[in-house]
Formats: sequence, C-alpha cells, structure tokens
Amino acid sequence: MKKIIHILIVIVIASLLLNCGEKRNKPLVTETMNSGILEIFCDESYSFILDSVFKMYQERYEDVELTVNYVNARNAKSQLLGGRTRVSIIGRDNLDDEDSLMRLYNIEPHIRMDIANDGIVFFTQADFPLDTLNDATLLQVFTENKKLKELLPKLNSTSRINSEPEFVIAHQNSSEYGNFINLVCQQKPLKKQIVLLPNSDSVIEYVQNNPNAIGICYLSQVQGKFFKLLRIGYTAQNGKYVRATKVPHQSFIVMGEYPYITTLRIYLQEGRKDKKDLPYWFGTFIEKENIAVQHYKKMRLVPSYAVYKLDDERRPTIRDVIK
Repeated sequence: MKKIIHILIVIVIASLLLNCGEKRNKPLVTETMNSGILEIFCDESYSFILDSVFKMYQERYEDVELTVNYVNARNAKSQLLGGRTRVSIIGRDNLDDEDSLMRLYNIEPHIRMDIANDGIVFFTQADFPLDTLNDATLLQVFTENKKLKELLPKLNSTSRINSEPEFVIAHQNSSEYGNFINLVCQQKPLKKQIVLLPNSDSVIEYVQNNPNAIGICYLSQVQGKFFKLLRIGYTAQNGKYVRATKVPHQSFIVMGEYPYITTLRIYLQEGRKDKKDLPYWFGTFIEKENIAVQHYKKMRLVPSYAVYKLDDERRPTIRDVIK
C-alpha cells in the first residue's frame, strides 16, 4: 500500500511539472517590492509560528495582496516544482524522489533563504524509564526492524514497560516525517511499523495519553511542555562518538552539537532580478526583519540571521546580536 501511495505522489508531482509552463503564477506588470499580488504555500507544521509573521508583513505592506496556503510539506514542494507558486516555505530538505524528478526534468535548484534552525526530537512522558538513545540504535530499530527492548535490556527490567515501545510521528507527507527519513533513517527504507497521526498536536496528545509511546516532533513544538526529551548520542562527522549527555536545547543546535538539526527555508522560483521583485523582498522580510527574528527566538527556533555568543560551555545560554 505504501508503494502505491508513493507511486501516486510521484505521478502527481510529475503531472505538475509537465504543466508548469502553462500554470506558472505570473507577477503583475505593476508589481513593486512592496505592492502586488503574491500567493505562497507554507508548511503547515510551522503555521503556529509563521502565522504571526505573515500578519506583521501584511500590517507593514498594505498594498501587497498576500494569500497564504497552509499545506503539508509534500504539497508545498509539489506546488514549487510544478511552477504553481513563486514562493514555498518548507521545514525540510528534498526527499530522494523529489531530487530524482528535478534531475529528470532538468530543474535547477531553487533560490533558498534560511529562516531558522530547529531539530527533530524524541520525547516521552516524564517517568518513562529511558533517558538516552543513540543514532546507531535508532537506525537499527527503524531500518532493520530491531526491537528497542532487545537492544536496551534496561527496558526489560522495569514493570512499567510491558511491551515494545511505540514510536509516533505526523503523517508521511509532513516535514517531520521527511526529516525523520532523511536524518534519523539516513534515507534508508523504513522497515519498522510506527504510528502515523494527522499532525504534531495529535502526536503530543497521543504521548500524553499513552505511557508506552515515544513521540517524534520538532523541538520548537514540545520544548517547555511536561515531557522528557531524550538525549541522543551520535557519531560526529570527524568519526568521534559524542556521548548523550545533553538534553536537546537551542544552544546545542547553534553549536552544531545535535545530530538531527533541521532548517526552515523559503524557496523562490526566481531570484532578485531588480528592485521590483516582490517574492524576493517578501522573503527578505520573513528571513531578516528584526521583529520576525525576535519572534522566532520567542517561539524556540534558532534564527539564521543572527550572531550567537555562548556564555557557558557546560550549559550554554544564548545571547544573540541581530545582524
């Protein structure tokens, strides 16, 4: 069934590409950097953060008729690849099949503007009898269908966990799931059955009500809630193993000391051609405007357009200076 769904997704994207010349959004002749009509497609996983930023933009630029469509990451990428939008905002990188389609149709990489960094985290109820995991164990569990209780005997010594823990994540078209495949599974086929739910709110509610569940969400979605964030050990690019001594936190994302760092990006169909390019200036506001950057900080993202100074190497806190 999953293979059929995957094939259908590829067919839909391909059909969009074939029609991109006819259905591409065209800018108004009278478009300027702060006036005109702009329709964008935005990753619904970040609507709780970006909705306020779009309102800030509309309050400042009243002559821009902005239409925001909140859709799943797969849809947002499809609209971009099919030429049906000039701007998409997505919280993940391309998936393998999307890269293949771009090569097949000779599509050049889109202009990218980084908004902020986030991270994929694993979280449980506060009294779950596990504090740490590592990237090798997770890879075995998901791509070799190994049982967590077999790899971690500690789980067998507690009466609280009577069965194999279940992993829970948003649906296959979400950016959370895409990042999970790209980063945690290292783009290898998923072989373990996991629970797929409509969105991150459903995942959070599921973990709240199921003591045996391990949720997979963005750090920005669950930090500050009454959950345990599991520490993740991993092998760094230099080949050295980094022990799981640190609870996921924005400061470690700043330092690059977390294995599952993600990036929320703006993708543009066209770059800045002149001072009247509305999508470019819209993207510049979303990426760099001070009020937007401050909002990202408040919402537990790590803004890309900032300089960070770490105060304490043992438990860094972030003091940032906006560029």
